[in-house]
Amino acid sequence: MSGNGTTFDFVSGGKMAYGAGVLIVPLVSKPQPPMEVVQRVDAVCNDAVSELLSAHAVADEVGHLGHTTRSGSYRRVLVVSLGEASGLDGLRVRNAAAAAARWLIAEKIPQASLWLDGLLISGLESATLEWIHGMALAGFTFTQRKSSDPRSPANIRIHLCSSESSHVARAMPAVREAVALADAVNYARRIAHEPPNIINPDTLADEARALAKTNKLKCMILAEPQLRRLKMNGILSVGCSATPGPCLIQLDYNAAPKSSARTILVGKAVTFDTGGYSIKPADGMEAMKFDKCGGVTVLGIMKAVSDLKMKCNVTGVIAAAENAISDRAYRPADIITMASGKTVEIISTDAEGRMLLGDALWYAQEKLAGRTVIDLATLTGGAKICLGTAAACMMSNDDNLCADLEESGRVTQERLWRLPLWDDFRELIKSPDADIKNSAGKRDAHTIVGGMFLKEFVKPETAWAHLDIASVANRDDTRMPTGKGATGFGIRLLIDFLRRRSR
Repeated sequence: MSGNGTTFDFVSGGKMAYGAGVLIVPLVSKPQPPMEVVQRVDAVCNDAVSELLSAHAVADEVGHLGHTTRSGSYRRVLVVSLGEASGLDGLRVRNAAAAAARWLIAEKIPQASLWLDGLLISGLESATLEWIHGMALAGFTFTQRKSSDPRSPANIRIHLCSSESSHVARAMPAVREAVALADAVNYARRIAHEPPNIINPDTLADEARALAKTNKLKCMILAEPQLRRLKMNGILSVGCSATPGPCLIQLDYNAAPKSSARTILVGKAVTFDTGGYSIKPADGMEAMKFDKCGGVTVLGIMKAVSDLKMKCNVTGVIAAAENAISDRAYRPADIITMASGKTVEIISTDAEGRMLLGDALWYAQEKLAGRTVIDLATLTGGAKICLGTAAACMMSNDDNLCADLEESGRVTQERLWRLPLWDDFRELIKSPDADIKNSAGKRDAHTIVGGMFLKEFVKPETAWAHLDIASVANRDDTRMPTGKGATGFGIRLLIDFLRRRSR
């Protein structure tokens, strides 16, 4: 079996003296860069950049490529458009970097030089970090279950160069951070893409154990006997119809011993979702392997905080189960007593994620004394109806927590939009025979109903946010650095959030 696409290595090349055959020059298109800046790069590529700009060979479109050949140290020159400077942000830089990365892969180029000056004068402070991150993300393609493809390079080395070698030295910390973040995102994407015959609750627990061993995290797995002792019937009901059965995964990162603050991240990991007896349509059901993306995102965050050696305390809790159909499967009309003691009438067995999260939220508060709890889940198809793929839906009981998460979403372009949890919506989950029901049985306020259900398992004193990432966890947009498939949405967002909270 092959690896997963092309990896990029980024090394210091110092001043612009190294010839790697190809020179990559990122530049904003409007206004055109100052002539003295262009002259500095022209000096090492025989005026190729100014000629491309004069010929209008580089369009305003982000990621547009202008390419020419030359004799000398750099035999090929690739100018990459960052678009107009007035609207430049991290996502645009990542998209431009992804276009350059895919060109290198398609051309089977083993190494290239990246001219940093164009990023440093772009007006975006984080441009170098975003560029490196975008290239590293674009290299990933899930090929774990394919035979090797000799047509794609396994590795491409990028030499970072500048008109001043000090620029490269100053950029290296951002480069290392960008690579660590991309490694965490690609790690999560790899697990998300694994099929359900490879990743089930047991093997997902194995992934967590391996991560804990490599990254020196504490790991605990609660299997079915422990779940039964804790009366976590929400998780058990969803997962009892499949073999292997459900489990709860706990990972702890403790790097701020003098602080009592701890953030608990709760992830939904349904390793495959048939919908149970409320069976899903056959069309598109293969994408239900991505119903584990909330839990996989938590794994990616735990990897990132450890790799970045962040000074914070974080616990990841992942509720893992397969929602299958068998003679043991839970049914519509069943009444389940959750770990909290609250009873739930089952209206739809396809509203299974909230059953897992209800017990996991109880565990985070009762057993881990969580006071800041954030859950991530591919919970409702209604999230895409609400916001398309422009943002994830957020619901919360705490304005300060929401404000911090929204700001992190703005900075990382993993945007969140808050939906209300008004008491009016409580009517939609009232049950005549139980405390609540797990679905309204109709489409009204579909995404909010999921949040209202989870709110029932959150104590008033707990600062809690629910992120419904169903519309953004798996996308089909070749313009994005992550392209088609799992995106790892939420990892950059939560890393930025944790960094803000640990200052």
